[in-house]
Amino acid sequence: MNGYEFLSDLEKLVYDWLTRKKIPFTTQQPMFGFSGELGSATIDFLLENNLVWRVMGTYYHRGLEASSRDLFGREQLLNAGYNVVDILEADLTKDKIDHTLELALLGQETLR
Repeated sequence: MNGYEFLSDLEKLVYDWLTRKKIPFTTQQPMFGFSGELGSATIDFLLENNLVWRVMGTYYHRGLEASSRDLFGREQLLNAGYNVVDILEADLTKDKIDHTLELALLGQETLR
């Protein structure tokens, strides 16, 4: 599992789910420059048909700066032709993960 140890706990849940379902993907795919550069983005999971999953943990994705960065990254990905699905931490609980990720496979997000 190349790079698995560098994933967040939430990303590991998604990684393990995709692996169990035998769904091909790449993870931690840098886009639009090097990580940390203004305008850069790292795709958490890239699936077939330009489907991008971004795992949104509460700690890292809260606050105005994070919201702005996330919105900008989403717009860049959409403009580049990707279908972007944001997966919230609250939707990755044991009782919700299957439903959440099945929707995500269809390019849909859970209702907020």
